[in-house]
Amino acid sequence: METSDAVTLEDLPDELLLSVLSCNSISVWDICRVACTCSRLRNIASTQNLWRQKVQHWPKIWDYLPSSSGITDWQDEVKQILCLDREVKKLVSGLSRRLYQNSHLTTPVYNEVDVMVMSTPYAPLYMKNALRNIIEDGPTHPRKPVALDANQAERQPRPTPPRPNWQRVLPLPGPRTASQRYENLTEKYYALKVMSHVHQGMCQREWHDFLEQPPAKQCLEVGTMLLARWFQPHTDVSIKQMVAELDQIAEACRSKLRTTVPNHPAIASPLVPSSEILPESKWDQERCNQLMKCINDVLFNQMKFAGNSDDYYSLKNSLINEVLSSRKGIPITLSIVYMAVCHRLGIRLEPVNFPSHFLVRWKIPGTTQYKFIDAFDKGRHFTPKEVLAEVPLLINEDERLLSACGPLQVFQRMIRNIMNVAQMQANISDHMELYCPATELMSLLMPSDHSVQELLLRIYYTLEIHYDRIVAGCQQLLKQNPSTILEEMLSDCQQIIKSESDMPKPIIPNSRSTEIAFATGLVMQHKRYNYSCVIFGWDKECKMPADWVRRMGVDHLQYKTKQPFYNVLVHDGSHRYAAQENLSISQEPVPISHSDIGKYFKEFNGVCYLPNDELQQQYPDDATVKNNLLREQGFF
Repeated sequence: METSDAVTLEDLPDELLLSVLSCNSISVWDICRVACTCSRLRNIASTQNLWRQKVQHWPKIWDYLPSSSGITDWQDEVKQILCLDREVKKLVSGLSRRLYQNSHLTTPVYNEVDVMVMSTPYAPLYMKNALRNIIEDGPTHPRKPVALDANQAERQPRPTPPRPNWQRVLPLPGPRTASQRYENLTEKYYALKVMSHVHQGMCQREWHDFLEQPPAKQCLEVGTMLLARWFQPHTDVSIKQMVAELDQIAEACRSKLRTTVPNHPAIASPLVPSSEILPESKWDQERCNQLMKCINDVLFNQMKFAGNSDDYYSLKNSLINEVLSSRKGIPITLSIVYMAVCHRLGIRLEPVNFPSHFLVRWKIPGTTQYKFIDAFDKGRHFTPKEVLAEVPLLINEDERLLSACGPLQVFQRMIRNIMNVAQMQANISDHMELYCPATELMSLLMPSDHSVQELLLRIYYTLEIHYDRIVAGCQQLLKQNPSTILEEMLSDCQQIIKSESDMPKPIIPNSRSTEIAFATGLVMQHKRYNYSCVIFGWDKECKMPADWVRRMGVDHLQYKTKQPFYNVLVHDGSHRYAAQENLSISQEPVPISHSDIGKYFKEFNGVCYLPNDELQQQYPDDATVKNNLLREQGFF
């Protein structure tokens, strides 16, 4: 081809140029470069539909934008996405330096995040996308115990309950190999912290919108989905997907009905939206019985929905998305699924907040009588008398206990169930990690309940977070009732806020001595309790008080307290303080499943953990010792 015959971009028609620029392989930056070449390409690159399509290339943004978003300037929206992406990365990359000696995000950091959240209408969505990109950059470090082979399992302690599912958990793609590396752990650690705060703000707005609706419009199904989203800040919980799954179950029931009762009116009727209010009965008693028999068969026999008796006190049983996925739950969540399916097919059921066992009730058409249904027991029907007989200690068989309850009562009971789950956690960190958001949601649902509001402030105070919220909350509660405890909390938090600085605290280096045998970053095995752990700090001698020394039996050790003690993160999610004589270097190091790994380490290289800059400053001589030890053990 002659040079004069070459086709350039300028020779293409506008429609084809627009199609080319819309391709997935053409980045936003490519479009910006093209727009700088000439006025014609600049005009084409300014087409709003082009930028709208570019937003679709971020599926985690596009899928969660409201359908009626009202966005008119899509080019400006892309600029906001990119700007927030840059600002989020800058914020997260600097948090370790600012917060290394803090247990949680500080008030200045929360305020900085909140300013970003309020910068644009969809800033929370764009920020979550940017944070997710940081978290999902490369293999995800395990946050629950890693599956071990048979030989490794023999050397591990008795199995412990897995890490709670409200934390984001991504299993490894296959058996762990020594070459598996986990990088950028510190940035991912702080990205998770920031994402939790951004996510909670988004959920609060959703709940405020929900609670502003009239009680008759507050859909139990939707509220249950919002509750599931609240407790899973690092998981994409799609309400659209859950609604679609319930629709599919209802369609399966109609398909079953075609083979059993071909002339049933529910077959031809469209599915009833969850927002529509049903009359007490759509058909006569016989038709309703036929349909509920079919629903029972599909839910409990065909789809195998069942009560999770084997793991009753698991958080998953209270989260509707997990129940739909595993098809196992507790009475309250199975009842909500059952009610949602019946509603779609035209049968109105009501929730019953019965003391010992959550039920639903159905008003028998043409009568004033009710049947009670136990979704935990495969849709078994009861009469009122049979229900009351299930709890023989009830005085006078009080039938008020059989009345229907509203959605808010259902949510409050679900939250109390989750609080009970939190109290059963073995580690206090796991306990508070779930108990705190549960109390926050209860506070949102019960704003006038003094005891709930005070409980939340005490939790914040214990965790040393949200001092500004504590001050505002104490001032509000003290207007209603005087309290010495609240006054002390208020005064203390006001002083903390005044002294709280955004400047990082200086890190004082720890000098080593010859008696310290191990170093930070080493994966260790406990000789007595056989658990795996990683060292993140040490003391030349035990620094715990005498009662702890007595309680832990340190006096029975050979060197008692006169030996180095190590701060370790244990595979079960706990922090422990272990004597040197009880530790040995693990011959088969595995990644330690602990949520605080990223606070101290930036990488796991398959053999040991590499400290981040702050831990390196605190223990400057440990790197050389660690490498020498690993070389002696044959790892290098």
